[in-house]
Formats: sequence, C-alpha cells, structure tokens
Amino acid sequence: MSGREGHPRDGEPGTGRRSSSPVLVRGLVDPAGWRGAGPGLWAWLVQRVAAVLLLLAVGLHLRNPFVRYVQAVLLALVLLHGLLGVRSILLDMGLPVRFHRVLLAAALGVAAIAFLVVWWWRWY
Repeated sequence: MSGREGHPRDGEPGTGRRSSSPVLVRGLVDPAGWRGAGPGLWAWLVQRVAAVLLLLAVGLHLRNPFVRYVQAVLLALVLLHGLLGVRSILLDMGLPVRFHRVLLAAALGVAAIAFLVVWWWRWY
C-alpha cells in the first residue's frame, strides 16, 4: 500500500480532491479532440442535432406548409432521426457493439434511399 491507509483516495466524491486520472475533454472546434471518436458517438451526436433541427423545421412548416425546401428538410430529418432511433433500439435489445458501424451505415443508407423514393414519388 502507499502508506495512506484509512485516508480517502484522490477523486472520491465528497473529498474535495481532484482525480489524477485523465478526463476526456473535447473542444467543439478542435479537430484533434474528435479524432478516434467511434461510430456510436457520431450516431448519438447526429441524432441529437437532427432532433434540434427537427424542432426548427416543424416550426417553419407550421408557418407555411407548402414551402418545398422545408418539406424536404422535414422529411430528411424525420427519416434520419427515426432510423437512428431504430439503431439505438436494436443495440439496446442486445445486438453486439461490433455492429455500431454497420448499423450507422445502414441507417444513413436507408434514410437516403427512403428520402429519394418518397421525394421522387410525391403525390403533387
């Protein structure tokens, strides 16, 4: 032992001491902070950004429901957010973590194909 038996260790809650272990800090604009980020982080981040943009798109759509670019953005965001949600559900149900990358690619691919099909076959 280190001779500190009975003393609180560094970093324990309530001790007021800082841990000497490294803490992951990502700068939003620093590209070096995002290197090595796995597909799970990117899927989570894209889904959260899509959710915020979806709220804005719904607001724009309610003001004027016949603006075509707002309809396209709304459709794309709904598909993206929904399919990334399905990906999350599949992982929560026990799919191995090694499928993160495949599920992310599949969600993005299916969203793109569904967008093109629906937008091409729109009824007006």
